[in-house]
Amino acid sequence: MLEEKKPGRRLTAGLAVFLLVMARYCAFGVQYYPQLDDYIQYHNYTRLYDFSTLQELMGILSSRPLAGIADYFFWSPMFDHMILGVALISALYAAAVLLIWDVLGRYFRTSPVLPVVMALLPLGLEGTYWMSASTRVVVGMFFAALAVRAFLNWLDGKGRGWLPLYLILQLIPFGFYEQAGLLSITLTVGAAILERTRKGRPMGRCAVSLWGVPAMGLYFLITRLLNNGGVYGSRTELVLPTSRYYWLHELPKTLWQFFQAFAGGGFFTAVKGFVRGMRMIFSGELLLWALCAAALCVLLWLTLRNREPQERTGGDAPLPLALLSGLLLAAAPVSLFLVLGNTWFSLRGTVTSFPGIALLADSLVVWLWDRLARGRDGLSVLAAAMAFVFCVAGSSEIRDYRDTYYNDQRIAGLVLEAAEVEGLDASSGRIGVLNLEPSYLPNQNFYYHEHIHGCTESDWAFTGLLTALGGEVKVTPLPADPLYRAWNREANHPSSFETLYWFDGESLTPAVLRELEENTYQVRDRQGVLLGVIWEENGIGYIRRPEQLAPEQSFLLED
Repeated sequence: MLEEKKPGRRLTAGLAVFLLVMARYCAFGVQYYPQLDDYIQYHNYTRLYDFSTLQELMGILSSRPLAGIADYFFWSPMFDHMILGVALISALYAAAVLLIWDVLGRYFRTSPVLPVVMALLPLGLEGTYWMSASTRVVVGMFFAALAVRAFLNWLDGKGRGWLPLYLILQLIPFGFYEQAGLLSITLTVGAAILERTRKGRPMGRCAVSLWGVPAMGLYFLITRLLNNGGVYGSRTELVLPTSRYYWLHELPKTLWQFFQAFAGGGFFTAVKGFVRGMRMIFSGELLLWALCAAALCVLLWLTLRNREPQERTGGDAPLPLALLSGLLLAAAPVSLFLVLGNTWFSLRGTVTSFPGIALLADSLVVWLWDRLARGRDGLSVLAAAMAFVFCVAGSSEIRDYRDTYYNDQRIAGLVLEAAEVEGLDASSGRIGVLNLEPSYLPNQNFYYHEHIHGCTESDWAFTGLLTALGGEVKVTPLPADPLYRAWNREANHPSSFETLYWFDGESLTPAVLRELEENTYQVRDRQGVLLGVIWEENGIGYIRRPEQLAPEQSFLLED
């Protein structure tokens, strides 16, 4: 574990981790690229509503209330300079990594590989860079780390004041991110069990770690009382696994999402991300950045190399216990999705499992290193090399965030220009843009849920962007494949819009529908030029350009 007598080294290690985290985020300049909810949460809410009105309309306190309050009063003023918010979030994350490393080092033989995996794993970009997610995930994890540290300080007899502080800190993570609250409980209860079984701590004092369970109940009670039926209230709805439908449908769907996010997302963001990042380096686009990142990795090595012998002899727990603890620490935070009414599991949801994943990876590395390297030091070199690989992989994710931001801005500009020409406003009825896709990234690392999707993925996100840019129109993106499914057929059916546009990837054209038969249309411009066709098949709507049609669909082109 980190040496208590040398806080200077601890701060240096934290600084090195912070700089590496920020290096990824600044691969394409010292700038943050807003995405999706950012325009709504950090711009529109404060410009359009006072806080009490926002609570009345949206029920913002009925789910993660501390995050909602922080959004409005703390993060929103940074909107025009949000890279400052990114830097603050990165500092909190570096602190959380160091605190959790310190805690795990009390019981397990850790090495510098652990903080590198936890801080820089490319899978975590969505949860640590995107501000709408990181202000929940990272802040919650920071308070979770503080809670377990306060509990251990009290257990170590460092003062009675640590107990009430722990009781408060254990409740706070839930107010930002429920998974962070579960992480806090798992860390604290796990530490108490190890303190009891391996160090003989009094049972009564260790039992205090269970406070997290009633704290979680108190959180759900508070949010239930604050739920006024707004859009945020449904996020904390729980379901009991008592029905046959749950076991046959909901549970397999949730487990499949876990597999996709952790296995698929972890592999492609790291491997494909690294390949793409190296191509940008060798092309010269990121050459200077790569040299700076390599220098920071050397700094990390210099920071950690003198600490390595202590790190590898910090705890004496056997490997099977370390692996079991890592598995439980990774699984516990996501277990909430097994009982949530909304089982949508995104990549940002993986980040609270990183302490467990890092402990698993580090324990195996240390075990293998002892056998293959015969006790020779050098894990700090391996950790620095891994840090460089993860930074390079992460740079490709930031590239995609940047390109998505510029695509959003360009398309929104076209829509606002068209709305001004046509004299459209909030009273103009429903407006739709046909053939407008959620993402225009040609080679994304991992296409999954809303990961690095543009504001063009939904009407609320796109309208939020238009509002942030001064627009007064509500616009619905209508993607090609599919245009609609059964659940959104009524909302996205082209006949339900008063005004339609066709987007060809570069420009926007006013469009009209020509019905061929029920649920089958030609899309033409106002001069009669054919732009595309729409048809329905098995309740699913599709859009195609004329050149994309199969020969057997040529009848759709007939006048």
